[in-house]
Amino acid sequence: MPSEEVLGLAESWRIFTTHVQPRRLWREDDGVEGPLLFGRKPTSRLHILANVLRLFFAIVFSPIYIFIPLDTAILAKFDFIKRILRWSIEWAETPDAVLLESPSSLIGEEGKIKVASRGQYAVTGNKPRWLLEVEFRGNQIVSQRQVRYEWERVKEEALMAKPGNSLRKGIQRSGYTAISYSMESAKELFFESGCSLDSQPEIPPDGNRKYSLRNRQKISRALLEEYARARNTINDKQDGFEFIWLDEFCLSNQELQDEQEIERQRDTEVGQLADIFRGARRVVVFCHVEDCDHTGIDCPWASRLFTMGEILYTPQVLQMSRTRKSNHQQKLSSYITIIPGPEFRSDMQACAAEAKQWHLYNIMQHATNSGAVTWQSAIHSLVVEAIRRDEAGEFHTHKFLGKALDGLLPRRSQLEDLRGINGWADLAWLLELNQGYYNAALLAAVCKLANHDVDEYRWWGEPIAPREGSERLEALVHAIPVTFRKTPTRLPEPVLSIIGPKSVALSHWLQRDSFALYRNPEMKSLSKAAIRIYLVIFFTVTFRGSGLFLLYLATIAYSILVLLVGTMFVKKDVWFVIEDHTTVGGDARCWLQSQDATFRKAVEWGARQLVPQWDTPHASPSPPGTPPHPYAVTLVDLRTGVLVKAAVTKRPNGMVALAIHGSGITWMLLDRDDKKVKVTPAVKVGMVNLPPFVLAQAEESGTVYVSGRQEGPARVHAHTSGDPPAPINHPERETSDQQHPSQQNKAQIPKVDDHSHQTKSSSIDKSRILEYMRCASMIRKGYYSSDEDSVRAPKIDIQVLDDFHLFVLGLDLPHPS
Repeated sequence: MPSEEVLGLAESWRIFTTHVQPRRLWREDDGVEGPLLFGRKPTSRLHILANVLRLFFAIVFSPIYIFIPLDTAILAKFDFIKRILRWSIEWAETPDAVLLESPSSLIGEEGKIKVASRGQYAVTGNKPRWLLEVEFRGNQIVSQRQVRYEWERVKEEALMAKPGNSLRKGIQRSGYTAISYSMESAKELFFESGCSLDSQPEIPPDGNRKYSLRNRQKISRALLEEYARARNTINDKQDGFEFIWLDEFCLSNQELQDEQEIERQRDTEVGQLADIFRGARRVVVFCHVEDCDHTGIDCPWASRLFTMGEILYTPQVLQMSRTRKSNHQQKLSSYITIIPGPEFRSDMQACAAEAKQWHLYNIMQHATNSGAVTWQSAIHSLVVEAIRRDEAGEFHTHKFLGKALDGLLPRRSQLEDLRGINGWADLAWLLELNQGYYNAALLAAVCKLANHDVDEYRWWGEPIAPREGSERLEALVHAIPVTFRKTPTRLPEPVLSIIGPKSVALSHWLQRDSFALYRNPEMKSLSKAAIRIYLVIFFTVTFRGSGLFLLYLATIAYSILVLLVGTMFVKKDVWFVIEDHTTVGGDARCWLQSQDATFRKAVEWGARQLVPQWDTPHASPSPPGTPPHPYAVTLVDLRTGVLVKAAVTKRPNGMVALAIHGSGITWMLLDRDDKKVKVTPAVKVGMVNLPPFVLAQAEESGTVYVSGRQEGPARVHAHTSGDPPAPINHPERETSDQQHPSQQNKAQIPKVDDHSHQTKSSSIDKSRILEYMRCASMIRKGYYSSDEDSVRAPKIDIQVLDDFHLFVLGLDLPHPS
């Protein structure tokens, strides 16, 4: 940190003789701008010439040069105004609200005009359409059949007036049992029983789906038989009929043969799983691990994405566990323990606390005692925990994120608006529906950098876990996902609108301080001595009336002293960012001290303040043509000498404050083209936590827009040649990782909004590409209009759309003839 202590003349002279660098009068060090009118950067061809002219002026016109510092305050104010203009100008254009156009209304039928409709809330309390009516006798299943529940909100007297309502009345009277499990556990049961699967020629060996619907039902049947055997361990359980919801038998009508209709029904039912399990009288939870009570975070059942929706509101839990009755028993047998729902969730809460899974702890506390946790906190924990479970399985597209959360938040979405193609888009839609309960700035403050294959909504990413000392999180701004069209002919671009932020510009260059003799406390004694000596010579010459040449030489000497002292220090009026890999040994602090010795006492803000940690940096940026990865940079407040480490994908030129986080303030590091500030949104390149005093240095801004897309060159990594890309085989997604078991059995049909699988990261997301092309095709044919005027959009150039298709595909191909 720059010292404010005034040193003696001898110490000032020692510092001067030790650190003066006369060579910098001819050429500056890399990363430092010279105090020149042109050619400031050492990489400029005019840099040496500009330095020669400066030296010539400073020596020949030294009587003028020594009075220039009087005007430096004016120049500083000019730089201050420029920094304000860079970050506080708002776009003249206004973005559209996310809820203006519901995703389902934008997909129309061929040849018809589709009018976009606004987003609407959906009702809650949905019941399952189908259940299994199972007859148990002893530990055997005597019969089972699918029955239609079709619960409706009707009056009691009207309920008995329709055929089949007596069955529905019976279901409502006795309730139904929902079975929650992981497919991994069901497969263990099935193969332990010695059963075999049917042939499935419709499933390609290298396809996304591993089992056909018939085989998945066989696997689930093994679980149902295990439940029949475990049912006998309940004291008051009697033979007879029981209504059961088991996904593989209850997501669609078993009499259907149309694969597309089967898929549509299963999509609908999966979207209301939270309501189905909320309405169950009891929920059976099961995993195959021996003696597992299903409350720990290591349980295959408990770690699934859909587990939260299946267990949060059930009044009673049937804990089905496997054990050996004796040490000599080879085969495991299951037994059931009946636990009240609140007690089971309290046990999960205790296990979450032991594992320091504080978001899961918060969720269970909210479910058990909702008055103790605000909706803001509960929604944040639900969203972060859901993303974390997805990211843990490397499922970065989050296709089922919206459906897993729908029904758990205060406001729920229409099922058809959760497309399941881009999970981040579904999340933005849900959060906007719940805008009265949650500020999206909190989520933006805890998210790491997005994975390289995520093309949109890149201000979000894998959230960091709260830790001791960094759990405080209070938003300083409001963040709103919006959409923006740069031109009427372009598709809408997702943008994060940060309202009322404080922003700080970041400099990429140090600036040499040509008048450091007057500004630095270390040189104060030397400056006073030099001025006194000069004044003595000046007054001596004035009174004697001769010796003007001696005065001129003294003025030259004084100017040279000013120039030489200027080689030792840099201006201390901005935040500076340096890439660590550009310094010797990656030591940014050492390099900074070599440019200005006053930084020998620089203080680092970091470990001692328990600051949050986002991305782990690499030693250097990724090579050209490869996906960008975070690398280390150092941010330095040149005023105070405080430095902070961060990880970025590109050197930032600004930052905006998001939230009070732990002991400091969390900022989003941004990169934006300053020359096109009015039409270019910023791009998130990293996150950092800084001391609170930085807010006093920041400038007020009305709105800062953060783009959700990658920059053009960075978006293409998988394919750069002129040949077509090779086909990509996506690995099977297992339910034990996160997906609900029901989603593995969808029919093999080429449908755009295929929710059947969320594959692991790949450079090209085919379903998402098809969705883009479908939307673009609608606009091309004029089937798009707003619900305000119901008129067709202007004609769009076909060339623009075709170029857009190639851009999304990531192909560097010539335009097709």
